[in-house]
Amino acid sequence: MIAAHYFDGRHARAHAVELAAGDGVLTLHGDVDKTYAAHATRIAEPFERTSTVLYFDDGARCEIPGAGPGRLLRDALGYRPTRVVRLTAYTRAALLALVLLAALILAAAIWGVPAAADRIARTLPPSVDQSLGQSALQALHASGTLQDSRLSDEWLAEVHQALARVAPADVRVRLMVHNSRVLGANAIALPGGSVVVSDALVRFIVGKKGEFGEVQKAQLAGVLAHEIGHVRMRHGVRILASSSLSAALAAGLFGDVSGVASLPAAVAGLSYSRDMEAEADEYAIALLKKNGISTLPLAELLERLDNGPDEDEEESPGWLWEAAGNFMESHPMTAQRTARLRAAAGAPRDNP
Repeated sequence: MIAAHYFDGRHARAHAVELAAGDGVLTLHGDVDKTYAAHATRIAEPFERTSTVLYFDDGARCEIPGAGPGRLLRDALGYRPTRVVRLTAYTRAALLALVLLAALILAAAIWGVPAAADRIARTLPPSVDQSLGQSALQALHASGTLQDSRLSDEWLAEVHQALARVAPADVRVRLMVHNSRVLGANAIALPGGSVVVSDALVRFIVGKKGEFGEVQKAQLAGVLAHEIGHVRMRHGVRILASSSLSAALAAGLFGDVSGVASLPAAVAGLSYSRDMEAEADEYAIALLKKNGISTLPLAELLERLDNGPDEDEEESPGWLWEAAGNFMESHPMTAQRTARLRAAAGAPRDNP
C-alpha cells in the first residue's frame, strides 16, 4: 500500500488514502474507497524529487508524495517515459536540444521575422500606415518629445522649400519642424507620410555662421529625400510588423506580451536596418539626380554628423554635438553609405 492524497476534482480538500495496484486496477482505501481501471488512468510525466500525479477518468486525481513511492507505483503500472523525457536524462542530448532551440530562435529572429514582416507589410492597406503614424505623432506630442519650433520664419520657409525641390508626385509627405531635445539633431519618417525635422538638425546644417547657402539647401534636400524613401518603401510599417512578430515570439516563449501594447510609441525610436538605409539612400540618390541636386553635400553632412564639430565650430553648445549622435543611432552610419553617395556624385571617397 502506498500513502497518497486524493482530490475528487470538485473540491480543494485532500483526502488521505492508501493506494494499491494489481490485476489491472487501482484500489483506494481510507477517506475515500474507490476502484479505477489502470488502463484508464493517466500518469503525469514525472520530475525528480516531486510528487507523482495520477489522473482518473472521472476528473479526480491522486498525488503520491516522495520520489521512491511514486517510482514503485509507476513500475507497478508499467509506466514508460516518453522519448522526450528519456532524452532529458542524457546531458549531451539535453545540451544538443538547447543548442538547436537557440539556433532555431536565432534563425527566426534574423531571417524568419523580417521576411514575414515584409510580407505582412505588403498586404496591409495604406490606412494602417495613416493610423500608426497618427498614433505615433500623438504619442510624441503627449510625451513632450515634440515642441513648437523656435526657428525663424525665414528658416522654416527654407525647410519647406527644400521639400518642394524633391517631393515626388507619388508620395504624400507632411513636413513638420519641431524643437526637441529628445530627438536632438535628427529627422524621422513616420508611417503614413509624416516627416519630422528637428530645430537642432536645421541649426546643425546651417552651422555657426547661420548660412543657408546652396550647400546647406542641398544637404537638407538630401535628408528629406532619404526620409521620403523610408515613407515610400513603408519601412516604418515593416519595422512595426517585425516588432509585433518579435513580441509574439517572445510571448510564446516567455509569456510576455507587454511589448505589443507599446508599438505606436515605439515609432519615435525607429532604427532602420542597414538594408533599409541602403534602400532609402538609393531612393534619395535617384530623387536628387532627377531634380538636379548633387549627392555630395549629403555625404559630407553624414560625415560631419559622424565626426563631430569642426575646428571653427568649437564654440557651439556641447549638447548639440551629443544630440547629433541621435541621427546616427536612428540612421546607422557606415562608410558604405557615404561612399555610395560620393560615387553617385562622381567624387572620390576621400574627397574633402
